[in-house]
Amino acid sequence: RDLHLSIRRQRQMCIRDSLLIVLDSSGRNTDWHEDELYQNLTLQGFAVCVPDLRGLGDLMPEMGPGNPRHARSHNDEEAYAWAGLMLGKPLLGQRVSDILAVVRAAKAHPALLSRSIVLAAQGKLTVPAQCAAALNPNINRLFIAGGLTAFRSVVETENYGHAFANFIPNLLEHTDLPEITAQSQARKVILAGMLDGAGRRLPADEVRKIYEKTRSVEVLDQATWTVDSLSKAAQAT
Repeated sequence: RDLHLSIRRQRQMCIRDSLLIVLDSSGRNTDWHEDELYQNLTLQGFAVCVPDLRGLGDLMPEMGPGNPRHARSHNDEEAYAWAGLMLGKPLLGQRVSDILAVVRAAKAHPALLSRSIVLAAQGKLTVPAQCAAALNPNINRLFIAGGLTAFRSVVETENYGHAFANFIPNLLEHTDLPEITAQSQARKVILAGMLDGAGRRLPADEVRKIYEKTRSVEVLDQATWTVDSLSKAAQAT
């Protein structure tokens, strides 16, 4: 009975013209099971790609075979972020490279050539998403949920609450997230439930003022991450 119901739903659904590339900070397998978020988005007619970026989900490094007590204490995202900075390869840049590679692969796929690309990200993956959208014109829409509003607020906060994986030395001498997002070539940018450096949600009016230079921007109060919010973002004009 369930199989026949699933087939009937597939036949009845309307095929959308968007590809949703979704960056889930908890990993691609979190909501990819039957009747969960990403499968339900496909039943709405969207093509959905949920890639794991470096250091997340299936791409988390394996713990080294050496001293387990020492290896375990260094087997976390912050340790890898420190290592990346020391080697001159910030983890943020590595993750931006991953996103751009996914976008290139999508545009090269015969079944996806005509689809617009919607990049949706939540939490700590919003920063690499904003950077990627500024670099690749094939990203048509950008949905940011629960992201950091600006790195300026981090340095102005005594106890910051943002992921160290997104830190770049001397970034503020050159740019900040509002300026990066203003350079985005996406036709539509949606900012939902944006946070300050301490992890506190900012009022929509304040976020709108900070991002006033971003063209075609929509600011929402709540960082909802649901079938409804993602499908609306994918259809925004």
